Order: sequence, then structure tokens, then C-alpha cells
Amino acid sequence: MPAIKDKVVVVTGSTRGYGYAIAESLLEAGAAVAVTGRTRQAVDRALASLQPKGRVSGFVLDVRNEDQVYKLVEDVLREFGRIDIWVNNAGYSNAAGMMLDMNPQDALDMFMANDLGVLQCTQAIMRYMLPRKQGVLVNIYGNGSFLRPASPTGLYGATKAWMTSFTRSLAKELKGSGVQILGFSPGMLTTDMLTNPNVVGERGREMLTNFGFVLRFLGKPAKYASDKLVKTLASNRREFTEVKLFKPWTPLLGLLRVGWENLTKTGKTPEFELHYQEAYQPKYLQGNHE
Repeated sequence: MPAIKDKVVVVTGSTRGYGYAIAESLLEAGAAVAVTGRTRQAVDRALASLQPKGRVSGFVLDVRNEDQVYKLVEDVLREFGRIDIWVNNAGYSNAAGMMLDMNPQDALDMFMANDLGVLQCTQAIMRYMLPRKQGVLVNIYGNGSFLRPASPTGLYGATKAWMTSFTRSLAKELKGSGVQILGFSPGMLTTDMLTNPNVVGERGREMLTNFGFVLRFLGKPAKYASDKLVKTLASNRREFTEVKLFKPWTPLLGLLRVGWENLTKTGKTPEFELHYQEAYQPKYLQGNHE
């Protein structure tokens, strides 16, 4: 892909899952990639498998830490000489279930990573891109980004609704700056976030009764969506655009595919494991107050 070859790309949260797949697809397209993760062990593990595919370096980063974000920009510039594309991918869902059953601290943790982290990374990279009047910023959307109910991951969906609002407002503010903004929604991916989730409360357990079937007919491999992202980056010329891989006809096509697989005895449900937890109980109601 000529438009991607030799570009320098930073992908936050890229030691596993969708971020790792993005890094892999970029390397295959000829880009130089900076991958990040919260621990050196995770970064080194990702580098060991990515290095044979192209030029890649790894950096320890917690997007919640502003100092680490700005240091990352400096370190990548020192290593590669420039930054052409920045992908805000870091984020996670820490549990599934009814929102009223969730620990408020879990909501705060997700906001800090999924939203505050995006704000800090965007502020840092724009200090580099805006004076040069060039560059591409990619924000990864998720369930909830288009304001439909996101249960059983409602709190995660709320953080992604914030992401969409932030991205659209940013695009308006930066119109004419020369920096491209891309909001990319990869759809339901069979990454660890979905195949190894925590489930909170009895209602959460009930909501996920048919989880295996839903995962089978809607889930896509992360590499499918990362290849689509790289193709979009290679072809897009618009100043601001949003891409949504999950189409209105996606569920129907998934059902038809599963039906054919059942008929021909091909295909299987992706492996997954649900981890159940009690619904959150405030300390105040546990009698731990004076």
C-alpha cells in the first residue's frame, strides 16, 4: 500500500487484542510502528512476534499518565524522526452486566483509560502535528459510539459515546488545519476482551445466556478489522470521516453463515470463558458506616 509504506505510526494499547492486530497489519503494509503497553513484559512479548514483520519499536505507556504520554511522543520522534499517524486504541471493558450492579470505581477506571487517555494523547500529538499542518489521528470507536443501547456493556458503551462526541467536536475545531481525523468502528471482535469477560450480577448472567451464539454469528477476527483500517488509511483523503464496519445487514449475513456452517458441519463457536462476580454493594449499605 503506497500510502502506508514507510509511514511512522503510533498505536496505543497494542501489545494484544485489536491494537496488536493493527500493528501487525501496518507492518505488513510497510509502515514503521511504535507499539505501547502498560508493562515492559507485555511490550517485549509483542515485539518478539512483531519484529520479523518489519520495523517496530516498543514503549511502556499508561495513557492515564500525562507525563508518560508526552514522553512517548519525544521518544518516538527520537527513534523514528517523525510521526505520521497516531492511533488512539488503548482502552478496555472491565465487566459486563447491568449498570446498576457495577462498581462505580470500574466506571471511573474505564473513563480514565478510554477517555482521559484519549484526550491526553490527542493533546500531546496535536502539539506536534498542528504546526506541521499534516498528520492523521485515528480514534477507535466501539459499542455505544453511535448512541444505541450498549448493554450488557453499558458503562463501556458510555465511554465510547464520549469518544464519538469528542472526535466529532475535535474535527470541527481542527477543520482546515491539515490534520485528518478518522473515527473507526471495528465491530464485534473475538479478542480477549470478549472471549474472557467478567460478568457481574444475576441479571448479567441472564443477559449472557446466549453469548456463545452471538459471538459466533457477529464476532470477527481482529485481523479482519485491522486490515480494513489499514486499507481505509491508505485510501482516505477526507479531512474527517467515520467508518463503521458493522452494517445493518451484518446480523442477517451472520445468521446465514452460521446456518450454512451448521448444514455443512463446518465452523464452530469461538472459545470463551465467563467469570462471574457478585453485584456491587456499597459499603454504606453493608453497615460499614459510623
